[in-house]
Amino acid sequence: MNTGYLGQFQQQTLRQTLSAQQIQYVKLLQMNSLELNAYLGELQLENPLIELEPPARAAEESTPNPVDLARWLTAHPSIAPDEDPADRRQEERRECAPSPEHQSADLPDYLRGQFDLSLTRVDLRLLERLIGSLDENGYLTLSPEALAREFGVDLSLAREAIDYLRTLDPPGIGGYNLADSLCIQLSRRGVADPVAFIIARNHLEDCALGHFQKVARAIGCPVSQAKACYELIRTLNPRPASAFGDEQVAYILPDVTVELVDGEPVCRYNRQYSASVSVNRGYLEMAQDDPQAKQYVNQKLSQALWVVKSIESRRVTIERIVEAILHRQRAFFVDPHGELLPMRLRDVAGDLGIHESTVSRAINEKYLQCRRGIFPLKSFFSGPASSGEESLGSRSVKERIRQLVSAEDPARPLPDSAIASCLADEGIPLARRTVAKYREELGIPSSSARRRQDTALPAERKPEP
Repeated sequence: MNTGYLGQFQQQTLRQTLSAQQIQYVKLLQMNSLELNAYLGELQLENPLIELEPPARAAEESTPNPVDLARWLTAHPSIAPDEDPADRRQEERRECAPSPEHQSADLPDYLRGQFDLSLTRVDLRLLERLIGSLDENGYLTLSPEALAREFGVDLSLAREAIDYLRTLDPPGIGGYNLADSLCIQLSRRGVADPVAFIIARNHLEDCALGHFQKVARAIGCPVSQAKACYELIRTLNPRPASAFGDEQVAYILPDVTVELVDGEPVCRYNRQYSASVSVNRGYLEMAQDDPQAKQYVNQKLSQALWVVKSIESRRVTIERIVEAILHRQRAFFVDPHGELLPMRLRDVAGDLGIHESTVSRAINEKYLQCRRGIFPLKSFFSGPASSGEESLGSRSVKERIRQLVSAEDPARPLPDSAIASCLADEGIPLARRTVAKYREELGIPSSSARRRQDTALPAERKPEP
């Protein structure tokens, strides 16, 4: 007999739900600096009590920390430095930028519009060919020798055409590389100090890292002169063609900077890249005598206070996570050649007593700047890397595996379990199957295959006399 029955009954369950504000904070934590500034700007339009002070280096100028100028100069010549006074900066950029009526035109048409061949004997065919050989930065990709051969003209005529191209706007057009373009711009400005040209060609990276004494010694000039010339160079445009075309450049604003203080890495949050949020108290005073306005203001005040608190909480969370990274990866920041150790999200989450997902969101699209460069915070964690790239920690472990195999006894090659044991002794806990995976990715055969290769070797050798 079936004793079951259908009916309604009550059951208590525990389920965690997020409030609207908590959901919004999660989104806010995940934003990078540019996204956060844009979000706050939109919020200010809706809430008059939210008062924003723009970042010290405006996001619309899209400028990185000047300390990272070395990477800009050597690897990504797409970000113009920006630490000069606003009036001077605008004046310098007006000199480098095309006039407003030409900004909608493409670069070739803009250059052709400046031709005045009545004043020169330059062959128009050569100029057209040179314009077609400019890359997206405005740099020449065709040598004068190749140009002369292509058109069957004297080398002097080819060089004359290149020299004429370099007199056109925007200044710096027609250089062969970054240093060449900067020197052209210095000449166009009438700079006569040879130190500026030497720095532009040979010492940009050292100056960007603040090694002015080293540069001054190498050139044989006062430190003050080296600094002044470098500051002048920083007002130039590294990409003369950047004002043309629709390509959008992705700029990186490091959220934190790591500096060595008494030999220890210290985290400093870069407030200058984020808008400063405060409450406009003028509206509070205006609404005191109007009950209806007071209700509206109180509602907006609650939102404004939440935003202020959330921004501060976001900063504290990012700082704590970076400090945990510094603790676990101290060697990387202290030693210029230090390697990263394997580190998982759960390791940092456990150190801080927060959820692993909070760590994941907080490091999303966040960047750390140190003396070794600018790195995504995600790159300090081992495991699957973002955007299909291998994490720095994984690369360090692979390099250590390669070293262990290179140093092994050929007659007794190390099995994966022995390699895992060696790594564990060095403070790198790794499963045997992970060692096997990394070894295969390195193209290293198994221990048995390596032993067979070694035993076959003597038979192939010729006997010594």
